[in-house]
Amino acid sequence: MITRLPFFGGLVYYLDMKKFFVDKVFNKDRSVTISEFKELPLDLFAKVVEKTPDMGFCTILDTETTGLDYENDEIIEIALRKWIYHKKEHYLIKPVEEYSSLNEPVKNEISEAITEITGITKEDVKGKKIDWSIVSRIIGESDFILAHNAGFDRPMIEAVPEVSEISASKIWACSLAQVDWASKGFLSSKQELLSIFHGFHYAGHRALTDIDALAFILLQGDYLKEILNNAKTKQVRVDCVKAPFESKDILKASGFSWDGANKFWTRLVSEPELEEMKVFLTDEVYPKGKMVAEFTPINIRDRFKA
Repeated sequence: MITRLPFFGGLVYYLDMKKFFVDKVFNKDRSVTISEFKELPLDLFAKVVEKTPDMGFCTILDTETTGLDYENDEIIEIALRKWIYHKKEHYLIKPVEEYSSLNEPVKNEISEAITEITGITKEDVKGKKIDWSIVSRIIGESDFILAHNAGFDRPMIEAVPEVSEISASKIWACSLAQVDWASKGFLSSKQELLSIFHGFHYAGHRALTDIDALAFILLQGDYLKEILNNAKTKQVRVDCVKAPFESKDILKASGFSWDGANKFWTRLVSEPELEEMKVFLTDEVYPKGKMVAEFTPINIRDRFKA
């Protein structure tokens, strides 16, 4: 199904930036063409791939849940698709296995709001259970796990005892946080809008469709390369303990977020940015240069944990 939409002036921005996706969706009659995405192209599955030492396995994962609290809410749907990828050039090659399942929550009920978002009802999940042994095996066979919001999906996965240990041992990557979408001219990093910018739309918020739509976006650019390069870059957590109250606006504007439990502003920075960050905190945040922020190196395997 092809949807043709009228051209709006905002797309001139993209045209001026000469982004590759404009060539895919921008028409001479000043309309844009948006295709409906239902599934990955069949030729991806039909590829004959002779696996070499330069190839490995990765898994794209998504969860749907009863809410946002990993300590109290529960997964009601999971989807994983394992891919062969090129370990040196960093691109997806071929999907080789999938697993998806609904799951009846034990402690929670599916609210009307969650049904509205996900399309999943209480009746849909009744009697359904995720086979966590399959999830554990697929994760265990993968070099890394990729989610579009790993800061949400990883804590949800690691709250499940059957899979927590194997997940905690893996590298998690995030297509939301580890791609600089704004610098590429994208107005939003939300997956549904990224798909529109790449010339397609899909029925979102069902886990398997979400991970396949994400893969379809990744296949259209060097995004996985950027994600993995960022994943390899050493990071440091900056905790602005005892920062003056009046500095909250400048910290927020500089990308810091409030840690309500610990009562300080915090942010991750790459190791090469650390010295510049220290200068910023000394000059702009702490009075009279008495900077007492704390700096904690983050292990590559600990990113996006709760």
